[in-house]
Amino acid sequence: MAIIFNKVKKNYGKKSVFFNLNFNIPLEPIVIGLVGPNGVGKSTVLRLLAGVLEPTEGLIKNDQAKEPYVKWASLHSSFVASGERGLMYRLNTLENGMYFSSLKGINIKKTENNIRKMAEDFNFSSELNTYFQNLSTGLKKKAAILVGAAMETEVLLLDEPSNGLDIAAQEDLASFILDLKNKYGNTIFISSHDTQMLSGVVDHYLFLRDGQIEKNVEHKMAENDLISEYHEIYK
Repeated sequence: MAIIFNKVKKNYGKKSVFFNLNFNIPLEPIVIGLVGPNGVGKSTVLRLLAGVLEPTEGLIKNDQAKEPYVKWASLHSSFVASGERGLMYRLNTLENGMYFSSLKGINIKKTENNIRKMAEDFNFSSELNTYFQNLSTGLKKKAAILVGAAMETEVLLLDEPSNGLDIAAQEDLASFILDLKNKYGNTIFISSHDTQMLSGVVDHYLFLRDGQIEKNVEHKMAENDLISEYHEIYK
């Protein structure tokens, strides 16, 4: 089973973000890093993967799903946005998990149990009953990631997940992402500028430039190698 982008074009009005986006990612335990400068379209790729956006032209599909990709993605992917408004402000993390699970038709009790279990690994247990609006920026980010992960969708989409996190929380995040891949078998897409985090968790890199995939690196990279590759591509 795989997600396939075939000649995908995406416009916002008259502005073209992508004109020829092609890739094939197997749905298996793997972490894919979307890399590139601001404005290159990393968040747009995540929204296309989530089914939040549809391509202007071209095709996105799960090669073994019968329904249209947008419908499949709405049930089988979880998108964690980069800002602080990913969850309902007047609900705590457990309540948010149950709310969003109900929207996807996912077992609410299972999500609640997953959140409690995963929170221990993510150093978040003491904040589970705090309203989202009362959490710090870093804890809001942790809460949103936790809710997205706890629904156990096949695909987890993280947009700038380390933004707003201190060093200790960044380390928690890297360990948590690896646990999600190894224990739960998620296919995880990450958009980020954080080369330390990327080099620690990513198995497969997609470098975006000029409306398409500039380079496809199907292996892990040390941080120094990742930085060198970045400068070579975007010099």
